[in-house]
Amino acid sequence: MPDTLHINLSLDKICLFVDADGTLLDIASRPESAKATSDTLEILGALYLALGGALAIVSGRRIEDIDTLFAPLRLPASGIHGAQLRRAPEHPISDAGIPDIPPSVQKIVEGVAARHAGVFVEHKQKALAVHWRAAQERETALLDELGAAVDRMEPELVILRGHCVFEVKSPSSTKGEAVRDFMETEPFAGRTPIFIGDDVTDIAGFAAVKALGGHAFSVGRKLEGADAVFASPTEVRAWLGRLIETGKEARSA
Repeated sequence: MPDTLHINLSLDKICLFVDADGTLLDIASRPESAKATSDTLEILGALYLALGGALAIVSGRRIEDIDTLFAPLRLPASGIHGAQLRRAPEHPISDAGIPDIPPSVQKIVEGVAARHAGVFVEHKQKALAVHWRAAQERETALLDELGAAVDRMEPELVILRGHCVFEVKSPSSTKGEAVRDFMETEPFAGRTPIFIGDDVTDIAGFAAVKALGGHAFSVGRKLEGADAVFASPTEVRAWLGRLIETGKEARSA
């Protein structure tokens, strides 16, 4: 683990924003195949309490799917790259006013994907994730076709590139917007924010926490704005576990 990750962290002074897939969880071949182990759930539950609730999952998944993935644990969360937000576990899910992807656009994107064997589309209401992990040789051709199609679409949409996935979404919502929203409310307000993510979709979150005097860590590779890099989700989970132990030691001192 890089020495720069060994920063002095007092759990009553920080808040955490953590991506799910590829950060907390190992990447799976399909989104529905991802699993949160009992150890992961135990770490998140204990960390949520240790941080006084200042822990949020910030993901490209829908919050409804985040809840299923981490059940029975329920946490503050942002879904679909900032298009959804839940500030506290007991609060309802709110959205940023981003319209759902129209059926006509869904049909076009499905048509593009169907021309490439092994490619499939995940529907998220306010975004479409075009997965090509099983067809990596088709990356360039798929992106070219999607780009040509998106340029003609209404409302305006963009393609966000991720790990073996292209996200077709509104340009209006980002993980950075979600972080800024959380930081305006308790228990996040006034704390030093830390964001951990593994993909270019997390860079907006990195920028948001850095602008607030916080820290950004990427996973697997150095991303723009990251202060240091975790080698893998396994290393992230181990580090989070050590944070809990640090908090216990501080309370007993």
